[in-house]
Amino acid sequence: MLENIIPDRCFMLLTDDSGTVLACGLGVLEGEYLGLFNIVTQEKFRNQGYGAKLIKNLLHWGKENGAKNAYLQVILSNAPALNLYAKLGFEEKYKYWYRIKN
Repeated sequence: MLENIIPDRCFMLLTDDSGTVLACGLGVLEGEYLGLFNIVTQEKFRNQGYGAKLIKNLLHWGKENGAKNAYLQVILSNAPALNLYAKLGFEEKYKYWYRIKN
């Protein structure tokens, strides 16, 4: 599925000196917009700034490749992620939901 993403993309891993993965995420560049997807920090490394560092690196990559804006989606019940994104300057623009067929 990831190989089918047509726009420029950046898969990023944040590791420590031993190679342990601390956080990972995906940036997809579409014109002047960078979409941030699947931002995850390994549970035992949360609240140590790794998620913010990863996002800042993805934003830097996006800017270096022409992005002037960034967006992401997050589940409303994910309070830690909402808090992190707010600290980085993101704000809610709209709500979304998933639908399933009964």
